[in-house]
Amino acid sequence: MTLKEKILLLLKNKEKSPNKYLESIINKSIVFFNKIGFTELKKTCFKSVLNYDFDLPNINNDIEYSILKKLSFNNKFISLYFINGLFNSKLSNLCQLKKYIKFYSLNNCFFNQNKKITKYFCNTLFYKDNFVFPNSFIAINISLTHDGIFLKIPKNTNLKIPIEIINIYSPKKSSIINFKNIIVVGKNSNLKIIERHISTSKNYIFSNVFTEIFSKDQSKIELFKLENEVRKTYLIDNTFIKQSSNSVCKVFTFSSNIRNIINNINCVQVGTDTQSFFNGLSFFKKSNKIRKIYNNIFIKSLFSNSVSLQNYKGIFSKNSYGIFKSKIKIKENLSNIKSKQINSNLLLSNSSKVLSRPEFQTASSQVKCSHGTNIGKLDKKTIFFFRTRGIEKNKSIKLAILMFANELIKLVNLNILKNNIRDYFKKNIR
Repeated sequence: MTLKEKILLLLKNKEKSPNKYLESIINKSIVFFNKIGFTELKKTCFKSVLNYDFDLPNINNDIEYSILKKLSFNNKFISLYFINGLFNSKLSNLCQLKKYIKFYSLNNCFFNQNKKITKYFCNTLFYKDNFVFPNSFIAINISLTHDGIFLKIPKNTNLKIPIEIINIYSPKKSSIINFKNIIVVGKNSNLKIIERHISTSKNYIFSNVFTEIFSKDQSKIELFKLENEVRKTYLIDNTFIKQSSNSVCKVFTFSSNIRNIINNINCVQVGTDTQSFFNGLSFFKKSNKIRKIYNNIFIKSLFSNSVSLQNYKGIFSKNSYGIFKSKIKIKENLSNIKSKQINSNLLLSNSSKVLSRPEFQTASSQVKCSHGTNIGKLDKKTIFFFRTRGIEKNKSIKLAILMFANELIKLVNLNILKNNIRDYFKKNIR
């Protein structure tokens, strides 16, 4: 059964939830999707995958323990394992979570009247009391999601140990996987999250993730997304953020060695003195198959004294294609708004392409906004400099690429992760 046929069949036979609020949201998402259909999918690199043979993943989500041991960056981290979209409590390291930190598997919440999750479920999609679907991917996710997490960090909590969300894909046949995450960071609390996607399967994966983040007053959250070990995966990652006053939100996305990716980040600054930092690094090696990455960022400032900085870099080899679209919308009559969009791209082949489109929309005069796009090839002067120091040509090219990437790698505020990304580059640059 093709992906298109399978999605339509699953929507038609969707099991009802006893949670009335969740059921109403699911019904709205189905109605929305029935109106627009696959129009949005056809406009992206996911057009071809609609005709592939896909099914739901196998229920048996066991995986060899020897493989799992290699997946966590540190056994002291709080590791939450999802295998084929389903949470695995036996493998997850939950003992580090303090008793007052609330954690639930969404699979259980869907079939229970859980008021704690109801308050936040799809809350980022409300605007002026109207429920808005930004894209069809989210509608599919809400309608067909299997599982996910609800994580709430109470106020005045400095969680020094990072939380790892490790998504493992190991189906025995090509599969559709939808899961949803809700993360709430309480007032004056700090949290670091590492979200990883890892495939141990030889089959194609259609993975659709929807994450909602609520950053309360004076809170700080750092989210690191690693999308570099999923070769045959079509990944859609929607991250929606609500920032309250004096909060800081940092997102770093590293994408490599994957078939096709769509990264959507939507951030609404609903308080004063908010700071948003979004960084992305994409690296595609030589391939005979076309590989594409979409980085779409939308930031809406509703209050004064806000800061937003975007810095995205791409390194594209043969048959790779990068699309960067960013829009910052500033409400009228605001003051002291500082925004910056930077997109730099390195083309290593004549068959690699980049589309870059930063955009501002503002009716306020007291703003400092700037954007810049660079698209080019390796600097011959830099390579010549290394050659004059006795370094052979291939190593000179690798050093030049690493220098280009290192500007963003050094921004990763977690040494074990920073070293992992740097080592990955050293091994994979050819």
